[in-house]
Amino acid sequence: MPLEIRQLPRMRLAYMRQTGPYGPSLTQLWERFGRWCEANRLSEPRPKYYGISLDNPACTPPAQCRYDACVQVGVGLRTGTEAMIQDFAGGDYACLRFVGTGPEIGAAWARMTAPGQIPPGWEVAARPAIEVYDEHFAVNPATGAFPCWLCLAVQRVA
Repeated sequence: MPLEIRQLPRMRLAYMRQTGPYGPSLTQLWERFGRWCEANRLSEPRPKYYGISLDNPACTPPAQCRYDACVQVGVGLRTGTEAMIQDFAGGDYACLRFVGTGPEIGAAWARMTAPGQIPPGWEVAARPAIEVYDEHFAVNPATGAFPCWLCLAVQRVA
């Protein structure tokens, strides 16, 4: 499936960060973040959620990989000590619709950077990758599969 160039907007995000290997422990982060969102009335109406991979696991030791579970918020939200606020710069991203399980997502990310996957005229940019979980996101209880957009930061070739 070809990658689609999308412009992601600037956003103010509330987030919780995990430092360590990407993988099964991210499920626990998302569960904790979901409870925090519910307690802070950020779950209704159902928002988009964002997962930001701040480090490339091919270049960063697993113990140092950082991942943020995020939701867009307005100005003035007080997060307390559990969550923090960051400004996401937005920009151009090459995006792929993913449907699969947690153990399959790493391979999907790797396929996105294979030769010929980035559309002509674009190159990978030095910004974090982001997962976009739409408002209707749900995990299939029978298979564990879930949908999201995998978005790799890109820039036009000079």
